[in-house]
Amino acid sequence: MDLTKRILDVQKPSSLDGAILEAWAQGFMIGALIIMACVTFANMRRNVLLHKLIGLELVFGMFHGTFIFTKAPVYNWYLSTTAILLNISWSLHNVIAWLKNKPLLPRWGSVFYISTVILVQPYWVLEITANFLYFSDQSRLFTYTRPYEALFRDPWWIFTVINLVWNIKTKYDFGILELMRVSPRFAILLGAMVLSICFIIIDILAVTHVLPTGSMPDGINPFWKLAFVFKCLTDTIILDDFKTALDRLTQHRLERMGSVLSDGVRGEFVDVEQARRKRWEAVIPMQDLQDVTARDWTKANGCDHIDLEAALRMDSVPRGESSSSSGG
Repeated sequence: MDLTKRILDVQKPSSLDGAILEAWAQGFMIGALIIMACVTFANMRRNVLLHKLIGLELVFGMFHGTFIFTKAPVYNWYLSTTAILLNISWSLHNVIAWLKNKPLLPRWGSVFYISTVILVQPYWVLEITANFLYFSDQSRLFTYTRPYEALFRDPWWIFTVINLVWNIKTKYDFGILELMRVSPRFAILLGAMVLSICFIIIDILAVTHVLPTGSMPDGINPFWKLAFVFKCLTDTIILDDFKTALDRLTQHRLERMGSVLSDGVRGEFVDVEQARRKRWEAVIPMQDLQDVTARDWTKANGCDHIDLEAALRMDSVPRGESSSSSGG
């Protein structure tokens, strides 16, 4: 047993480069998660399960960004304990992706999706056990299970991204580039999805030693942290499911979308009529605005027809005065 411990001797990064890289990666991850958690809690709606799960995902992921501050023997068991919460957060992300994707899936696809997420949970029990044994200097099992993490963690997420893009292109009357142009929120969402997949691929190449092992100090791999942050960002940027968000955006497309952009009220979740009324109230006193909106335009200046030009002009000058001033 003593010989095994001497052979493994798993400790925190000893080199300056390794400590700096690990501290930077953990600081980046926990800082991003804290900000996203604050935004989520500020915008979540009561009694919405999806919003609560997103908040829980972010909180559980934070703890694994603090083990760099500890020293042996606390370092070893604290790292393994917080890894449990991190693995739960990863599984929660797949459940959240299922809930966001569910309205865009047929029933059999939805059942298959969540069933496979449940079926892979025994692997995470094995991974947690291997992690504890490895950082307790008891077994090298973790070095064999770690390369398979992406296989049991990310296929559902990659499918979610592909399915969202496919549904946008086939079921909605706008293209990807048009959607990103009129909706910065969706532009950030799709950009974060692409970045998360890029870092997933780099993480796989690093743990399978396709990338040169000497390129990273002390075997440290920050790529999964970057992928995790961008995956969480996709959950936070749009809290509701994808179909609800796309349907809301569709409602304001065409004539309303043109009004949104021309009025300077940018975004897909704005009540255009309410925003437009607020702009009028800032210029015209409330009483005058009520008089204008309540005026019977069929009786202005003795006319027995609707004067659309005057009604759309929405000015506070009576019809008779307007006609005289214009020489009519």
